[in-house]
Amino acid sequence: MDASIAETAPNAERELGRGRSAKVLLGRDSRGGRVARKLFASTGLTRLVQLAFLGAPNPYSWNRDAILCAHHRRRLLARLVPLWSEGRVAVAESTAVRWNAAARCFELQTRFSPGCPPPLHHPLRMRGEGFVRELVREVQEPLAERLLEAGFDGAVWQAGYGNPVALNNFLFEGEGGARFARPGRWVWIDLESGVPALFPLDPRALLRFYLPRSVRYGRPLFDDVDCERLEAWLDLHAKELTDAFGSGGLTGLRRRARVLRGRQERWKGLARFQRMIGYRLARGAIDEECAEYYRTRPVRWYLADSRRLLRSVGRAAWSGARRLWTFFGGVPWGRLARSLGRAIVSQRYRAFAARRFVAGRIRSWEQRGQLDVAGARHLRIKLASGEAGVYLTDFGVHLAIKPFVKTIQYWLLPALWGASLIGDGTLAIGLIAGGPIARTIYTSGRVLGAFRHGHERPLVALGIGILPVLGNFAFPIQILYSSTSEGDDLARFLLYDGFARIGRHMPIWGGPDTLTEHVLNRVPDLFLRPKRP
Repeated sequence: MDASIAETAPNAERELGRGRSAKVLLGRDSRGGRVARKLFASTGLTRLVQLAFLGAPNPYSWNRDAILCAHHRRRLLARLVPLWSEGRVAVAESTAVRWNAAARCFELQTRFSPGCPPPLHHPLRMRGEGFVRELVREVQEPLAERLLEAGFDGAVWQAGYGNPVALNNFLFEGEGGARFARPGRWVWIDLESGVPALFPLDPRALLRFYLPRSVRYGRPLFDDVDCERLEAWLDLHAKELTDAFGSGGLTGLRRRARVLRGRQERWKGLARFQRMIGYRLARGAIDEECAEYYRTRPVRWYLADSRRLLRSVGRAAWSGARRLWTFFGGVPWGRLARSLGRAIVSQRYRAFAARRFVAGRIRSWEQRGQLDVAGARHLRIKLASGEAGVYLTDFGVHLAIKPFVKTIQYWLLPALWGASLIGDGTLAIGLIAGGPIARTIYTSGRVLGAFRHGHERPLVALGIGILPVLGNFAFPIQILYSSTSEGDDLARFLLYDGFARIGRHMPIWGGPDTLTEHVLNRVPDLFLRPKRP
């Protein structure tokens, strides 16, 4: 029943995805079938959170009991979730656990899903919201209820309760292998957390569920299973499970639940210093003899680890300062200044910069599978035809001046303030309104020029440019205001893409294919005029 851990992993073909605490590679199993290989690691803020709340970096990367808990949870839920959902939801079942000697971390081998995330909103496909609503209302919410009934308390975080990032834990497999072809099914591909379940976007979820459960367990909730409740649930539903899986299947579920209990008790029962010793041993920073010495001398370990931490902080600060110096020393300031000047005086250069940016955004959506070949071709034709007119080049100016404005806001102004050359009020105005001020200066010049030559005045862009965030899309909105029904698809695409990008770059709760990205992606619907037939 327990999983054996091999030390050689199958060769990877390509990277499928990368999260805050793991990356997933496409590989082949021993029979040549495609599998997803999840390698556990962590860096940056995620690593700091894990150190603070768990006592060591990602336990799945170094702790044998932890990774086997993940294996057995997946095996259990791979049987239960399809039963609960009547086949509408499947789980990417774990097939093996391996030690990756090259990366010095454990990896989880799971069944590969060829599915795709929910579609984003854009002017050529205005039906994508149905998939998101279905996933949240008909999959994640009922699944969380079932998980709680059966004792999988920690799994509700990865199922999406209060956690918008969990939307990208699910893929849709369309009928017959076609994208978004109904009826299809949803596949839960990521069941392992990267951070403790203490950072939900909904504060009610934190106060009503996550904090009370953490208090009950006596530790931050991190994929915990209430094994007593799970075993009681299996007994309570024995007839239903026997009808579904047979008596042998029920016996297998009970046996796996007992194995899970033992593995979880050993993993969660480690003292804080034992976790860090185990991590450093797995990473090769200490040998077994050193680890054995410190396991019986926790005070000495804490003292040694504190000295190591201070040294590493000092090295990190020095390294960061050197990288910052190298970065600014390597920035081609002269070339950037020439580019800015060309953007201001050269209509041709503005058009080139804007079209290059838009072409890159179309290519990005196509690579993500959010634009099909026909849709991407349609937008490229619009881009090449010039139907968006001069306002697209003005959008290019807003893009070109943004890096310079940010440099002034976050580097020059604080430096002047530190030298007492400007006051607090000037600094505050610059930090808060630097972008709107720069956009307003440029757009005011465009309005005066248009008035002098008798052209249409971009007053809509002038008004929108004053606003934070939305002001970045002032000229795409101007295009929509001025365009015909045949010429506004490109501008609409830029708006949907722009707000989706805000969702992707939002700290903590943002990222690709998250609920945050999907919600912000639909914000333009609130102010766009409906497309004319």
